[in-house]
Amino acid sequence: MSYSLYVHIPFCKKKCNYCDFPSYAGKESLIPDYIEALKGESGYYSSIYEKPRIKTVFVGGGTPTLLSEADILNLFDTLRSDFSILPDAEITFEANPGTVTKEKLKALSSCGVNRISLGAQTFNNKLLKKLGRIHLEHEIIEAYVMIREAGFRNINIDLIFALPGESIKDWYETIKKAVDLKPEHISTYNLQVEEGTPLYLDKMEGSLNLPDEDSELKMFRASLTYLAVNGYRHYEISNFARKGFECRHNITYWTLEDYIGIGLGAHSYINGIRIENTVDMDKYLSKVFKEIKSEHVNTNKENMSEMIFLGLRLIEGLDLKNFAGKFGVSFRELYSKEIEELISDGLLEITGKNARLTKKGLFLANEVFKIFL
Repeated sequence: MSYSLYVHIPFCKKKCNYCDFPSYAGKESLIPDYIEALKGESGYYSSIYEKPRIKTVFVGGGTPTLLSEADILNLFDTLRSDFSILPDAEITFEANPGTVTKEKLKALSSCGVNRISLGAQTFNNKLLKKLGRIHLEHEIIEAYVMIREAGFRNINIDLIFALPGESIKDWYETIKKAVDLKPEHISTYNLQVEEGTPLYLDKMEGSLNLPDEDSELKMFRASLTYLAVNGYRHYEISNFARKGFECRHNITYWTLEDYIGIGLGAHSYINGIRIENTVDMDKYLSKVFKEIKSEHVNTNKENMSEMIFLGLRLIEGLDLKNFAGKFGVSFRELYSKEIEELISDGLLEITGKNARLTKKGLFLANEVFKIFL
């Protein structure tokens, strides 16, 4: 059996105004202790699962490119010692403009990293400022060129739409500039204003000028059309790739396969058990790993629900044969009433072996998912 592996790096130069992830600014002095804790947790999982085989690695954050070259080498030496990383493994490292250097990219390449995910978010300087990003448009382009010149042939660009004050024209210009760079993969997420973030406070005060739903839908459709014309296949609600460059790591999540997560606030899913790490930095640095994790054994109903809404995120949809094989019951029979209503509303369609969202359903996906929870 093989797993995917997620490694969380919770450090940032500055916390973005929309971010509710477990990440911290101004705590770079803790990085050496944190790396040692990561190494401890890596060994903990290695001993439990007897040096598990790893098919994908994703180092995310936070801002992983805040790590020094020495930290990067130290981390990957440990991962390769504790896990059996397969020769053809996809190994992704998140990078943010303003923190990328030639030296760090050289270190990443030497560690076997073969995919870089660049957090651009938007190519509009005014909108970057509203988001609290530390970089400007020209720094995105400079970072991208640096990554390409370092020899990386699999690059993702992360974008966010429906930003405060963003027009449809603004969004179109952003996706055009992203495509002009010719990355292999583009992710486009609609902004979620999460409780506890600066944007949420602005929203509560009535000072957050978000695009209306109609404008948001037009931005979503613009992504579908423009990216398709330029050779990017829409394979998941928010993700587009040139053929053969779909993110194998994220597909693990969407197909309900097992994965191990290490680091502050990291999640794992192993043998039907969901595991969540503490978000308390002091507790994590204690390295008492049995005590920093909470576990939840999924019920059969929960596994069904998760397989449905994760499967429906994929453009090809939920594999009906796999569902029946896993649970011994037909999706169409189990949810006949709900399916009938969703089809009638133009949100779902059954196409041969799969149940999948329509274009309208993709935009209203969260409303569809609620029905199966």
